[in-house]
Amino acid sequence: MSYKSLCQACWRHVRWAIVFPVAPLVWWACTSHPLAQPTPLPQQQSTVYIPVSPVRQLDMVFMIDNSPSMAPKQAKLQAQFPNLINALQDPTTGNLPDLRVAIIDSDLGTDEAWTSGNCGPNAENGNSPWGDKGKFRMIGAASCGVTDPNALWLQAPIGSPANFTGNIATVFSCLAGNLGTQGCGEEHQLEAFEFALLGSSPSIGNANDIAMLRPSAYLGLVFLTDEDDCSAAGNDGMFGDSPGGSNLSNETASLRCSTRAYTCAGTGNLSDGTGTPTAPGYPSTTSFQAPWASCSPRTDYCSQPLDGETPIDVSVPTTCNPLRDLTRIANEVKSLKSDPNQILVAGIFGWPVGGDFTTAEPIKFAPRPNPNTADTAHPTLLDYWSLCYDPNHMPSPQTTDPTTGNDPTAWGWGAGPGLRESAFIDEFGANGMKFSICEADFTTALTQIGTTLAAKLQNLCVQYRLLDTDTTTPGLQPDCHVAYVIPDPVTGIPKEQSTGMPECDPTLSDAQQTNDPCWKLVYDTTKCPGAQGAGVGQLVNVVRKTGDPPLAAGTQIDMSCRTCVDGSTILACTDY
Repeated sequence: MSYKSLCQACWRHVRWAIVFPVAPLVWWACTSHPLAQPTPLPQQQSTVYIPVSPVRQLDMVFMIDNSPSMAPKQAKLQAQFPNLINALQDPTTGNLPDLRVAIIDSDLGTDEAWTSGNCGPNAENGNSPWGDKGKFRMIGAASCGVTDPNALWLQAPIGSPANFTGNIATVFSCLAGNLGTQGCGEEHQLEAFEFALLGSSPSIGNANDIAMLRPSAYLGLVFLTDEDDCSAAGNDGMFGDSPGGSNLSNETASLRCSTRAYTCAGTGNLSDGTGTPTAPGYPSTTSFQAPWASCSPRTDYCSQPLDGETPIDVSVPTTCNPLRDLTRIANEVKSLKSDPNQILVAGIFGWPVGGDFTTAEPIKFAPRPNPNTADTAHPTLLDYWSLCYDPNHMPSPQTTDPTTGNDPTAWGWGAGPGLRESAFIDEFGANGMKFSICEADFTTALTQIGTTLAAKLQNLCVQYRLLDTDTTTPGLQPDCHVAYVIPDPVTGIPKEQSTGMPECDPTLSDAQQTNDPCWKLVYDTTKCPGAQGAGVGQLVNVVRKTGDPPLAAGTQIDMSCRTCVDGSTILACTDY
């Protein structure tokens, strides 16, 4: 092989330097010889791992805020949930994946900071200081069509009877509606997932809930809420007046979930709006306003008793954020899977409508009418105002309070800013999705969540623009190295086969192929919607002979191809 040819082949060997002893020599030759310094081409190498024996199992957990402001948003979810189920159906067969669906709520109480009412121990939560503890909720299951009296989640396995009668979308909507809106208004949305799926405390852990998760199943977590996360279990002293603590009678309990957990550049103390460089604290004393883009969740967390750390008194102003570390919770969720890419997290929450921040309200803390009209000593309370409003229920002169300028009716259809929830979703990168709870309906959100999960269950789509190695021949002639990666039957550790599989002969039908197995690309925009950004759905097919033994669960292909740099206009990247 000439140096020039050697260099042209160089890209494909670098990745295999550990596997193939010749690779380091090839790399040295390509970088040392004068001919090895050509003008850089607008191409790159991309390696993707694609499950080719996917177990079409999907476990879904919905966290639904059940606080008093959620009635209209819960109604939207109930009405439009069928869009998610329809999107999960295989476009060819109409079949759903092997599906499990569970529901939890946001009520984790206040650790007896309040001794009665929605946020204290009561008959509905079994007199628990931890509210509903993240337990799966199957309220009124029999009346909703659930046939198993011991069921903790809905189950629709492939080839076996479901544990309910009728349509799963109808049954889910019924169960979601039965949650009601009498839960605690200090919502612990993120911690609810932690309690439900990780058993974060031996005294609270939900072993039966954890049993829902199947090792090979894809995991979808979806939350619906109109307030930001206030996960503070173990530090719940921040919610009430304790001896020697602060008098909080002029602010709502929900407000401190923001004032104590946000930081806004250049503004200093969120609680008094003075702009002095002091740590945020409480109680709040004056109004405050800042652009959304200037604010972010605080990361200087107080020690957390629930994490085995030394407790501190958070009933008084602190120099640390008394809420739970959202990154820690995200990492705990990721630990549920050996491959975090098996997890999708989607939020329908306080986010600008359509993701358009030009229409978003600022972060604003100001007086608004006290919803407790019996508290005549405090006709208004400092609270956060809505980040967004339902387009069909905007503030109007007829419903705006003349004293404060706040519209409590529109607020009931709106949502406060979800900075912590947004940051939690960001922890999952491309596997995170954000939607506004202020949308007029949730059709787009639920459809996109379902479509994304369906594509991941199929997961044979190559979302890269591949380089065409022969521009004179119609179609795409990719240059890829493809090999099986098979889990070791004892250790489960993936191991790549020493030899790759050949590309199928494009002139032969699947039945006529002489190589077993072989791979090929087909184009299917239904199964691979939006792949490549140019509308080209690149679907990988592995052709095997009839009678070949089934592949081991978890088998993947390691696919290393020459790909085009984003925006490349060379012929090899645009001729197909």
